[in-house]
Amino acid sequence: MTLAAIRPIFLVLACLLAGCVMDGPFVDRDIDRLVSSDSTTAWSQGGGPAPVTPLAIPAAAASAKTDPSVSLATGDAQESENDTLTGSPRETLSLTRCIDVALSASPRTRGAWESARAAAAQVGIADSEYMPDIGLSGAFGPQRQQVLPAIVNNVSGNAMVGMSWVLMDFGRRDADAARARAQLTAANFSFNREMQRLVFEVQRAYFMLDAKISLREAARENVATARKQLDATDDRMTVGLATRPEVLQARQQYMQSLYGLEEAKAEVYIAQAQLAVAMGIPAQSSPEIVRLADLPLPSTITDGVEVAIQSALAQRPDIASALGDVRSKEQMVKRAEADFLPIINFEGSAGVTGGNFNYTQPGLSGSNAAAYGLYSAQLTADWLLFDGYERANRLRQARSEVRAAEARLEQLRLETTGQVWSSYFDFFSAQKQYEAGVALLTASQDSYDSVYQNYLNGLATINDLLLAESFLFDARFELINSRADLLTASATFIYALGS
Repeated sequence: MTLAAIRPIFLVLACLLAGCVMDGPFVDRDIDRLVSSDSTTAWSQGGGPAPVTPLAIPAAAASAKTDPSVSLATGDAQESENDTLTGSPRETLSLTRCIDVALSASPRTRGAWESARAAAAQVGIADSEYMPDIGLSGAFGPQRQQVLPAIVNNVSGNAMVGMSWVLMDFGRRDADAARARAQLTAANFSFNREMQRLVFEVQRAYFMLDAKISLREAARENVATARKQLDATDDRMTVGLATRPEVLQARQQYMQSLYGLEEAKAEVYIAQAQLAVAMGIPAQSSPEIVRLADLPLPSTITDGVEVAIQSALAQRPDIASALGDVRSKEQMVKRAEADFLPIINFEGSAGVTGGNFNYTQPGLSGSNAAAYGLYSAQLTADWLLFDGYERANRLRQARSEVRAAEARLEQLRLETTGQVWSSYFDFFSAQKQYEAGVALLTASQDSYDSVYQNYLNGLATINDLLLAESFLFDARFELINSRADLLTASATFIYALGS
């Protein structure tokens, strides 16, 4: 199977690609289009698991404390009592639907999206520096001056339109705009990688929950097997073919299986909460999931690990984001170099001013009114010649930050090669472990059936039967865990590739 063939295994990448192909945060979207109010309301109103009833010892088990010869038997109601979840019914979600809810509801995706929108706004700020600044100013009001014996009353006003425009800054604005666009590119790729991380974590939590449910079912099978074995031992003791210690050993194994069942139930609740948190919803609103028993397992990978590493280096969004950070730092160097050069501005204004005044004094009075226009236009230049080496140190700082960003990029590339390498061989190892787990369960079941029949016929001891039973229980758990490990390893490999 090629790298391209493994990706659609879980039918998940459609959701991922739909989120990654953005129009870009240049458009001022409403955040409500990312966060669906309907979905969040549904979760807030949905019922979750009620507090679990404290575990109680079955009546038959309590009787066994006083009379070890009592045959233990628990009904289905006793086994399922602690599994009952009170409250309103919960929606059953598929893996794809869980990812869809997570992409809509998770605060992490909203935060990454807002960071990208902030970077887009910074681009607009940088572009605005190319435009002139135009302002309107004015003043109007009365004045009164009294210089005895004369009194002067004046009502004056003015209105002015002014403009200031940087004509030449020798690369300052170009560097700022290029830096803002590089930061936007980095923010967009960071947003894409954050979505990939979220998809992976939901996948991993989903596979874990499915495995925990399967382990709970296997624990129930273990209880049934141990109970059948205990009943057979009781029957043999009744006809004198088994001893009391054999019954006690069988009862011990049965009680151990009950303990394992309750432990498996608790782990299901924990896995449900982990999936809910990964989806960005409260733990008490954890959903039921569609089981993955019929999901085809990933086939083998035919491409070499070197091809996988090169693919990851070419398409990982976090590497592209780190490269964008390097480009941003390089523009800081250009900006620091441009600060050594002058700035040439155009400044102009046009307006009108006027007033109406009158004066009075003994034997003499008069008034006057006047209005006239004003305008100005000039070129100005500013050139800072010495600043105590501040600009020189800023240039050194910017160059050092470029080298630091390049080092982080190189480190990320090295880590990517390690992640792809390890996930590649983990996948192959998980495949072999699952195949071995299938064979192990088949062999353990055949061995147990044979030993059980021999025990019934008096050809095997209780120790032989208990040992075979223990191997069977372990084989059931190993197969379930190996299947979950294989699914998780495949998702980890895809995440390492940056798909």
